Amino acid sequence: MTRAQLTGLCAALRELLGTRPEDPGAEECRAVLAELEALLAVPGGPVSAEAPPAGAGPVVPLPVPDRPHTAPGMPVLGTPSAGVPVPGPPASGTAPPAPPAGLLSRTTQSAAWVHGNAPAVDPELSSLAGELVNSADAVDYLGPVQLPAGADTPALWRWFHLTLLRLPAAQVPKWRERAERLAVADPVGARWIEWRALDREQVLMPGLPRYGMAGVRLAVRGGVAPWVLDVAGIEDAVPEGDDRSPVRAWAVLAGWVAALAELDDHVHHCVESLTHRGTLSLADPVHRRAYQQELAQRLGRLAARRSQDSAAELQAALAVDEALCSVVHLPPAAPGSWWAEVAETSQRAVLEVRRRARADGADVAVEVLAPSYREARRRTGGNDIPLDAGGRKGQILAGLRLWARIDGRELPGRVVYRG
Repeated sequence: MTRAQLTGLCAALRELLGTRPEDPGAEECRAVLAELEALLAVPGGPVSAEAPPAGAGPVVPLPVPDRPHTAPGMPVLGTPSAGVPVPGPPASGTAPPAPPAGLLSRTTQSAAWVHGNAPAVDPELSSLAGELVNSADAVDYLGPVQLPAGADTPALWRWFHLTLLRLPAAQVPKWRERAERLAVADPVGARWIEWRALDREQVLMPGLPRYGMAGVRLAVRGGVAPWVLDVAGIEDAVPEGDDRSPVRAWAVLAGWVAALAELDDHVHHCVESLTHRGTLSLADPVHRRAYQQELAQRLGRLAARRSQDSAAELQAALAVDEALCSVVHLPPAAPGSWWAEVAETSQRAVLEVRRRARADGADVAVEVLAPSYREARRRTGGNDIPLDAGGRKGQILAGLRLWARIDGRELPGRVVYRG
């Protein structure tokens, strides 16, 4: 009886904290919850450590690997570059000691959390993240959003900034500025992982030096992901200094998308050749590897057809664009967001290949699909994906594949829309 009562109390406290994380009494509530969970986790106590409390919702323990899952050749977030020292633990009373760099992977649940002891989370960051979840910005553009269960401070920081990439660009600065003012965001000793920029340099995710966590930014001196060049075999197709060529743009975009799939637990893919219906979570390493292999193969086919048959090159370009644009959140990122800009950049590259093909005399056409599903469905093959969140009913939420006609053969488009 005691075990059942304590289990029910824990479930009620978790639900309360999930709905009102910024409440003035939230910290005291968390402290009580931690003590109860510690009691329930003691062997021989009211609840064994192996059994999750009844009524608490499904808890899926994510294994912490010896090293994070990483795309070949891509730097691991939170893992120092060769020769770069990791800042030592902060002084007592300033912040929790930095966890081993190798554990700062995409995993958001620590072993302590799985066994009932919540990891320490910076209270100011937790409050700000709670405000974001309940803000009009998140409700209007992201649908129902929940804070990541079991996230420690670095994982919550990562989630916060990755979520901002889904919002319209105009909504992002105010949230980033507030995050920068947090004590935990002290930039002293900051380190950066740099990916090749296209049109401009920008910060995707600031680091947390106190926790040994590197930030991610796009920089002119950043590198193109080695796996793109090596696996896709396009070293000669993307000469240095030719950043504005369509192939170069896709190589850079592919590196960004695949690397962010390593970090973002909420991103999915719906490449039709890999999943005919619906979406697959890229949090699953099996799906992530399959997606990256498919993307690399499509890049390789594009490189092989470059400057040869213009119609065949356009068809290969459409396939690369589909692979990149088929990486989505649920609901998809808002128009004007960083993710939407990635899709637009890829589509502009397709239109440039179309222009070249027409200049060569090829009989080709490409169209970006209409913003309403009533109109767009005339150009799709019918295997579109309806969602019950995001946007307005009948609105196109993401264009997965452009419509095209090549040498008289029609290639249908594909979309995600609000059903």
